[in-house]
Amino acid sequence: MRGLRALGAALLAVGLLACGPVVSGHQETCYVDGPQGQCEGAYDSIRGRHLHQVAAPEIAPGQAVEVEVQLAVDAGALRPIITSPSGEESACIARPEASDRLMGIAAMGDGEVLPIVLEAVEGRRARGVTYMIAWAAAP
Repeated sequence: MRGLRALGAALLAVGLLACGPVVSGHQETCYVDGPQGQCEGAYDSIRGRHLHQVAAPEIAPGQAVEVEVQLAVDAGALRPIITSPSGEESACIARPEASDRLMGIAAMGDGEVLPIVLEAVEGRRARGVTYMIAWAAAP
């Protein structure tokens, strides 16, 4: 009976580790000037799909926003995804040997935030992530 409890506890611990945080070690500095701004930041790691939200209080929900995302990773591969007002997705993939840049039109989300998906691909975990996100309300 003790053996079963120990096995159950071990399986629970492994399960909790597997379902651990999607992101770790996030730092960000932003500068906002009305309907435009820029954020620079870093994550120690991102696993799976993470919704990164940039505060842009001067832009109305649903409004088109010009976005530039520059991304670099130390390990793994990471895909930033932005979604246009028409629902079309734009993406690129950053790898250790090739940082990448994505430019496009995104739709402003509810709650005064610009949603940008950061998705770890290939190994399902990206480490040493650094980014720059610049945005401006589209004319």
